[in-house]
Amino acid sequence: MDTFFRLVGGVLIAVVLGVTLSRQSQDITLVLSIGVCCMVVMAAAVFLTPVMDLIRRLQQLAQLEEGALNTVLKAVGIGLVGEIAALVCGDAGNAALSKAVQIATASAVLWLSVPLMEELLVLIREVLELS
Repeated sequence: MDTFFRLVGGVLIAVVLGVTLSRQSQDITLVLSIGVCCMVVMAAAVFLTPVMDLIRRLQQLAQLEEGALNTVLKAVGIGLVGEIAALVCGDAGNAALSKAVQIATASAVLWLSVPLMEELLVLIREVLELS
């Protein structure tokens, strides 16, 4: 938890610094925001390590294919990266680009889920044929 509170404290300091610098230069504020976002994402990986271990153990217990788990994790990653990019675009004052990134993110996640949907259809067909 100590890491979390340090992370939040650093972000709050960056916000105060960004508000102070925004009066002088929007460009510097945007670069500061992007840099802090990148550092927060890297620091958040520390929190995700035990979660990944748990997911891998659950995968082994349920005897799931590794491809299905990788697809879900990719979808989560795409969603997080897309959300951060959309927020940065919004902070830069470009709402249209922010919405475009959100649409692209949703489309990428849907595209990524097509193989899972096909597997689900195969399972449904098998269950219906058995009954």
